[in-house]
Amino acid sequence: MDQAFVVRSADAVQFTTTPTDTMRFLCPGGPEMPDVTDETLSPGDGPPLHRHPWATWEVVIEGALRVRIGDETIEVGPGDLFFTPPDIPHTFMAIGDTPSRLIGVNWPGGFHVLYADLAAAFAGDGPPDFAAMAAAAAQHGAEILGPPMAVTDGINPTEA
Repeated sequence: MDQAFVVRSADAVQFTTTPTDTMRFLCPGGPEMPDVTDETLSPGDGPPLHRHPWATWEVVIEGALRVRIGDETIEVGPGDLFFTPPDIPHTFMAIGDTPSRLIGVNWPGGFHVLYADLAAAFAGDGPPDFAAMAAAAAQHGAEILGPPMAVTDGINPTEA
């Protein structure tokens, strides 16, 4: 990438996934450029346990998260960064009393294409269609390995 550019907030590609998770792609990247995301989710919400072939860096801007990477579970807050290498199982969940916000970098980029393919799994009322999520993930080399932390921890994100 050898050209400067600006992406206006209003122009970000946006998806709403699990009950409260909004993912905005400030930079929908590709093989030569990372994806840069701005994600907000309410306490008790987060993605299912999964892995994918790209690396991720996440910086917590607001709120707090419980993060599981491989066999380790940690809690992080504003200013903390967590890194997940390619193909390592991971998940996270917003904790506390306020929404959490993260800025993420995915390398290589292209994660936004998976999110576009996942859109149908999040459509409609009720929980996401995990079978449709797994099928879409598999098309991009990713794998859904288990439920979100809220399920394993017995939390309802719409009531947290």
